[in-house]
Amino acid sequence: MTEQPDSTDPTDIRRPDRQSTVPVESAELAVFEWGDPAAEPLVLVHGVTDTHRAWAKVAALLADGFRVITYDVRGHGRSAKPTAVPDYRLERLAADFYAVIDAVSPRTPVHVCGHGWGAVQAWEAVCDSRANTRIASFTAISGPNLDHVGMLLRDMASPTRHLRRLATDPMWWLRGAGSAPAAAQRIAYPPRVRSWLIEQLGGVPRAYAPIAATWRTDLLAGTRIVRANLLHHLLRPRDRQTAVPVQLVVDTTDVFVPPFLYDSSAPWVDRLWRCAIPADHWLPVTEPLLVAEAIANFVEDLHAADATIPRR
Repeated sequence: MTEQPDSTDPTDIRRPDRQSTVPVESAELAVFEWGDPAAEPLVLVHGVTDTHRAWAKVAALLADGFRVITYDVRGHGRSAKPTAVPDYRLERLAADFYAVIDAVSPRTPVHVCGHGWGAVQAWEAVCDSRANTRIASFTAISGPNLDHVGMLLRDMASPTRHLRRLATDPMWWLRGAGSAPAAAQRIAYPPRVRSWLIEQLGGVPRAYAPIAATWRTDLLAGTRIVRANLLHHLLRPRDRQTAVPVQLVVDTTDVFVPPFLYDSSAPWVDRLWRCAIPADHWLPVTEPLLVAEAIANFVEDLHAADATIPRR
């Protein structure tokens, strides 16, 4: 069912042009769209404790060239709010993602960008066999693949591999040792002090970190996602490969996700790009223009590369 756009949100530069709901396993997800319905589809996936509003400025910037689609991840915003932790496993969240794109773009592959745990969810979808025909590209911001990181940590636990790594990269141990406090910060991070942290750590006004009216339930959902997935995938990583072109947008001053964690994905991705930006963890709200440019340039480069291949 299509609803009228919400006119009560004063923080959005441009409110969604269309709103709808998508049924998923006896529940519904709230979906929001900007731009021409006939344009190339781009899906933006928000992180834990956020809602689709985290993408409002990026969506407004990209709406002239894309059909921009966002949705409230289960438990967040206006979407259904299951209470069982297993309902938030990555497999379930990836199924939600495919339900959304099957509803909004059943015949055209979509470009995807995820931030934080939204990127973690999108990694799960991108490494699914369905991605080969349903996902055209993936941009990950502040969110590595948990299985890839788990493989990396397993390698780090091997003394022989330690010695080989130290022989070729003497600074590796210092970077690896720094991941423990960062991981602890990520787990212990109280999500609803996000606006205060943005202001204190990044010098950014709190107006750039709007808090949704559903923040209490968003916080609970975020906690369930972390509980259901973090240790499970880090301790029992799976082989997760993908042929989808992947762009890693690495915010080099991120206090929550050390840049070296992104190195874990290189062996598992056929076509991998890396774009380093000296910015903080909250790129979609603090640097929406940089994010919009990174996505648009990546898609344009892929189109240019495809155009050079002769077709019969």
